[in-house]
This record gives sequence, C-alpha cells and structure tokens, in this order.
Amino acid sequence: MIGRRGVRLLSAAALAALLGSLGSGIAAPAGPAAAIPRAQDGLSPVSVALTAMTPRQPGPLDTLTISGEVTNTSTSPVARVAVRLRLSPTPVRSRSELTEIQLGTAGRTGIAVDSTRTDVVESLEPGQSAAFTVSVPMPDLDLPDTEAHVLVLGIESLGDVADDGLGTIQTGLTRTFLTWFPEGAAVAPTHVVWLFPLTSAPSRAGNGLFLDDHLATEIGPSGRLSRILDAADAAPEAITWVIDPALLSSLLAMANGYSIRTPTGATVPGEGVLPAAAWLDRLRGLTATAEVTASYYGDPDVVALHRAALDVDIARASTTANLVPSRTLNQKVSGGLVWPAGGRIDEGTLDVVRASGASVVVLSADTLPAAPAITYTPSGSVDLATGGAPLRAAAFDPALSTLVVARDGALSTRATADPIVRQQIALAELAMITLERPSESRTIVIAPSTRWSADPTVAPALLAALAASPWLVPTRLSALMAEPASTIPRSRTEYSPADLESELPAAYLDEVRRMRAQLAALQSVAPDSATASTGELGVALTRAESSAWREEIAVGRRVVTSVGTQIAGQASLVRILSHAPVTLPGDSGVIPITVANDLSRPARVGVRLVGTPRVRFESADIPAVLLAPGQKITLEVAARVIGTGPVAVDIQLLTPEGASFGEPVRTEVRSAAYARAAQWVVGGLFGILVVLIGINFVRRRSVRRDDNHPEGTAGEVHGDG
Repeated sequence: MIGRRGVRLLSAAALAALLGSLGSGIAAPAGPAAAIPRAQDGLSPVSVALTAMTPRQPGPLDTLTISGEVTNTSTSPVARVAVRLRLSPTPVRSRSELTEIQLGTAGRTGIAVDSTRTDVVESLEPGQSAAFTVSVPMPDLDLPDTEAHVLVLGIESLGDVADDGLGTIQTGLTRTFLTWFPEGAAVAPTHVVWLFPLTSAPSRAGNGLFLDDHLATEIGPSGRLSRILDAADAAPEAITWVIDPALLSSLLAMANGYSIRTPTGATVPGEGVLPAAAWLDRLRGLTATAEVTASYYGDPDVVALHRAALDVDIARASTTANLVPSRTLNQKVSGGLVWPAGGRIDEGTLDVVRASGASVVVLSADTLPAAPAITYTPSGSVDLATGGAPLRAAAFDPALSTLVVARDGALSTRATADPIVRQQIALAELAMITLERPSESRTIVIAPSTRWSADPTVAPALLAALAASPWLVPTRLSALMAEPASTIPRSRTEYSPADLESELPAAYLDEVRRMRAQLAALQSVAPDSATASTGELGVALTRAESSAWREEIAVGRRVVTSVGTQIAGQASLVRILSHAPVTLPGDSGVIPITVANDLSRPARVGVRLVGTPRVRFESADIPAVLLAPGQKITLEVAARVIGTGPVAVDIQLLTPEGASFGEPVRTEVRSAAYARAAQWVVGGLFGILVVLIGINFVRRRSVRRDDNHPEGTAGEVHGDG
C-alpha cells in the first residue's frame, strides 16, 4: 500500500478516494482524478510509448525516470500536451492479474501523481510525435519499508483535442509495473535457471557445401545469433548455454573457407569467413565463466523420428560430434540434453530419449500441470517416469520464456509491443512468483525456443536484473539436476493433433530412411579407409532430421537430395560392365560377368542373376569377392535356361550380407541346345516334306501317262471281240 507521504503528492480530487481505500482496508483500484476526463478505451487520440525506465527496480533512495514518446494518432490537433504518472494503491495479487491489467480488463488506471506532471509540447498535429521525460524521487512516493509489492504504474498523456469541447482530458495511457523490494522485506529468493540455446537450420550437404548463406546473416552485426551474444553480455555468468554441435561444426567450416551450392547448381564463395571466426572468438569469451551443455546434434525432431521408427537416429544424434563443443570452446562441456520442438513430447519418445542416454529433457511447464491444481508456480525441476530410470525435466515457464523473445508485431495488446513494458512485465512475473510463497524458495526455468531471437531490450535487462537483484539467484542447470526434484504431483497433457501436424512429414522421413539404407549398403561394400570416408554423408542425414525443417521443408529436401546424389555417385563406381546377350552352348553353362571397382578404396561385392520369368532361368549367387581400387574382375556364374527362346536376365551386385547393391543391369540369355534341337526338327520336317513331294510327283506322272493313250487301248479290246 502507498504510504501517507505519497498520498500527499496525489491529486487533491483523488485524495478522498485513496484514503477511503486505505482506511477501510479494501484493496480496490482507484479511478482517475475527477477533474480530468478519460478518453474512452480504444479511442485514445494519443499513444504513449516508453523508450527507457531507470532504474528498472528502483530502491528507496533512487529517482525513477521514465522517457518515452507521445504520438497523435487522431485526425485532430491536440493542444497543451503533457504527461504524468499514475500509481495504483492496490498491489497486484496474482500472475493472472498481470495479464488482465495489460488487457485492460482489470481497471487499474491508478491515482494521478500530480507532482510528476510534465509539459511536452504546445500542439501536436495528427501523425506528429514528441519525446518526453518524467521523474519522481522514490522517497516522495513513500512506499512501505518492509513489504514487497508489484505495483501498477501508468503513464498518461493529457491534452485538449480540437473541436471536442471537453477541454483537457486524458488522451492516452500506458500501463507498466513497478517491482518494489525494500531491504526490510523478508523473502526467500527465487532461483532462476536461464537456458540460452544456440542452434540454426543446418543447411549443409555431405560434401561440405552449404546450401545457403543464412548463417553469415545470423552472425552479422545485427543478426539473430549476434543478438543472443549481445544479450548475454549483460551477465554472462548468470546463464547456462545450450549449444548445438552442428552449429559449431558449421561455423568452424565457415571460418576455414567455404562455398555455397545455389538452387541452380552453381557454386559461389561464402561471405561469412571472417565473421564466423570473430563470432566464435566472442562466444569463447562469453562462455568462459558460464556453464555450457550440448544438445543433440542438429536439434532433431525426436517425436517425428520416433513415430517414423527411426529411434536409432535419435541415438546417433546424441553422440554425433559430441567432442566439438569442448574442443571449440576450450572447456568441459556436458551433454545428454534433449530439447523437443516446442518443449512438447509424447510418452513413447520420452522412453526412447532416456534409452539414448539423455539425462535431462527441456519441456514446457504447460505440458506438466500440477495435479491437483495449485495456486502458485511450482519449481521447474520434475522427475518423469520412463520405461527405464526416471528422467529429469527442466520445465520452463512459458510466459517468461516468451517475454524475452523479440516480438514480430503480432501481439494481443498494443502495450506488450512496447519492449520497456515487456521488460517490466518480465520483472513483475518473477516478482509475483517470489511473492506467491515468500518464505519458500523455488527454481524457475526460462527457456526460449531453440531458434529464438533475443529481444534487444527485454533479454539483457532481465538478465542484468537477475544478476543484481537480491531476491533473485542465477542458477546453473547442473544445480537443478543435482537438487531433489519438485514433490508437487504432475500430470502430462496429451500430445495434441496440432503437435502431430507440425512434425516433419512421414513421407519426408521415409526418404531419409531410404538414404540411410543406401548409405549402409555402400559402407558395407566399400568400408571407409584412411583416405576416404562416407561418415560425413551420415552426419548430413542427421542434419536432415532437424526440427528446423518443420518450417523450411524445401531446404530439408535439398539436404536429403544432395546426400542421395553423393551416395549414388559413389555406389555407381562399383559397377557391372557386362551387358551383351549371352548364348549358352547347351541348356546349362557359364555366364561371364565383369565387375569394376573405380573407387579409391577396396570393395567387396557378390553377383546374383535373376531371370524373367523366373521359372525359365536358374543360377547360383556368387559370394562377395574383393576388388582392389581400380580393379576389374570377371566372375563366372553357372546358369541354366529352361525352354526355348531368349530369357531377360537382371545382373545384380550384392553386398557382403547378400542385399542388393545399386541398380541391376539387364541382358539376354538363350540356350544353343534348344537351338540345335530345333534345327533337327526342322531338318526332319524338311526331309518328310521332300518325300511327300516325291510321292506326289510320281503319282502325278502316272496319271498323265494314262491320260495320253486312251483310244489305242480301247481299239485293241474292241478288235479282239
């Protein structure tokens, strides 16, 4: 409650109302001064935006100074523009009320502090803006010496809108919050674990080429990743870094010189060589006094991978490049942290990540509500039952984690678009958490989304307050892991249809699975050597499983396609040279198959022949044989052709395990035995035909001879009679 001396500074018209509130002990919000009408909500002709508030948490001897800008948003001039502060005598009672106050549904216009009235400009034309600064010594407000509060502080604009006939009115109002923690206030401090994630869309192919240059932009002077480092400058020792090894690997590659493969297939030099080296140097300095832990490689979409039966790939992500963070930052870096997209996970995936070696999972506290419900914010340290041992969850506070992220303008209220207001809301949220149970210390987790953009005002201000406030204690993630978990019973919210819809598509992951199978076949046929390795192709496929591709699926497909092209290119160098038609000397024989290994490392392949239709062709597989780099070898395959006519035969290379490798080569096989048999049949038929023709010839001659002498024969017969 506001003290008596503070009351004397309020407008005379409001004094009676405030004293009545204090005397009766009723915590009701007071209205504005009766002499100054208030513009209707939503129709304020002047907007009030804040540009600075110092100190953020004023003490008893400080002078509170607020700077900002008023803008005439109406179509009429506003004369005699002034500003002043308003202070609500009723402390905020809950975290939910903070939201209601910002939405304007809780009243809280406060009592005008007339001593702070400051003239801004004589006339403000439509669309014009003017800067202001208003100050008040904190002793003049006479706030309590032994009670901590969160108070609603209003900054109102006053003026005379032309032609409205109302005279001087309240033309605009912006509400913010004042956290008041005097030295005499006895509160148990709130421990705050603030996770600073560093990751990016891993758009790098298996041959080292980048598919775009977005990282150069992100590490530029005003880029997203640089703004995160800017925010950390405020108090680097107060945070825990969560770093994706894929990001560090990409930046190291950039610093050594890199190229970009454009969508058209052209290769151009990257522009981030020097910025990458400088950014890494800066990161080393900021992490020197902080705790660092590594996330799973590439920020995988673990729930989608589990749903696609790619659990092995989750385990791969847990170990890929796990030494890169320590070597890059020159310090010990722990691992085993899983951060599902959006902080949401289903039970099946939770079991899988626990089995993959995870020691902590970062989840939204919204997914782990207290059951039954409680009236305060519980600690963000939760043990979750899995199919194996319990898994510790760092349950982050969604409201605080959202406030530190840069806004894009799509906000629920105009006030929360103001970064100074959001800065004070964030402090008020932490203060209300502390005041919910002032005698009980709890641990709160702040964890913005993995590809966050730090708000340049809110994030450093809150971080500085975290380091300087006696009622807040910066805490490392390792401390949360070491302390006993919260004993508050929790339920788990259902993984929703919307969550399912946002995952990497099943068809996309099917293509990744197919590439994995092709890569495994290549590695089986031609294992890596000291001079040639396919390992980077597998790592690139892990990058293709990043949750970043949820929003950029086209780029993810380019990663998968590029890896597939490289796998196919290497596989095609172990090839079949034979494809000419073959004729067996009999129904059985040997088919010579020539195989070449044009790789720079040895290869082992077998051969299988498959006829179409199968019932007309039989052959035995040739077990895997070793081919040296550059060697060609001819293998003899025993085969049998059944029936007449040619048979289409596919020549298929095999892995040492007997699986198909590469695309088959088609040829044609026929049997000479059936050809000879056909010749005998034709010859026999020809002979029969000749005999038949001869018989026919003789018969026809006999008939013609009889026809040539008919009368002589008759006369002789006739004469005898």
